[in-house]
Amino acid sequence: MPKGQCHQYTEAQREFIRLNSALPHQELTDMFNQEFGTALSRPAISAYCKRYGFLTGRTGCFEKGAKPWNTGTKGAVKPNSGCFKPGVKPKNFKPVGHERICSKDGYVLIKTDQVNPYTGASTSYRFKHLVVWEQAHGPVPKGHILRFKDGDKTNCELSNLECVSQAVNLRMNQNEVAKLPAELMETGRLISKLEVAAFQASRKG
Repeated sequence: MPKGQCHQYTEAQREFIRLNSALPHQELTDMFNQEFGTALSRPAISAYCKRYGFLTGRTGCFEKGAKPWNTGTKGAVKPNSGCFKPGVKPKNFKPVGHERICSKDGYVLIKTDQVNPYTGASTSYRFKHLVVWEQAHGPVPKGHILRFKDGDKTNCELSNLECVSQAVNLRMNQNEVAKLPAELMETGRLISKLEVAAFQASRKG
């Protein structure tokens, strides 16, 4: 048959496919070609079956009473041979306290024993700087955030953290305090705080 030209099925061929459509398509194709002396491909027969709604009847599920392929086998293919045994931890297991760098924003994440509120898992990863601050001072007040004094997100030492209002944080960002030389950062932070305090005082006055 010339390439690109569709096979014109006769009435007898249509009936043959209909009566045998429950067979696997490769087997149906071989029987069809042998019966009618054709050389059609399996995709061609499959496309015909799909076009006219001739389904194989297979769902991909085990039928009731069917046995798994490995029933009665021994050795490496024993049922559940790949399952973890009780008490055995996977190679990628990470204990509480494990740290990693978040690929999205560069913050340090630490594994805690706190329940994950999204998945219900018994552990969860949290920002390390928040955990360090909470252990010393409790939760960050509403309307406030934590900043790294030296601008290094991976330096989670308590002495490097400061809790500031969102207004002060905004002013520090506007003044690009994090980009200042190390010897000027403290001055930049203080100036930002004074500017916010002066602005708030002027509004009250």
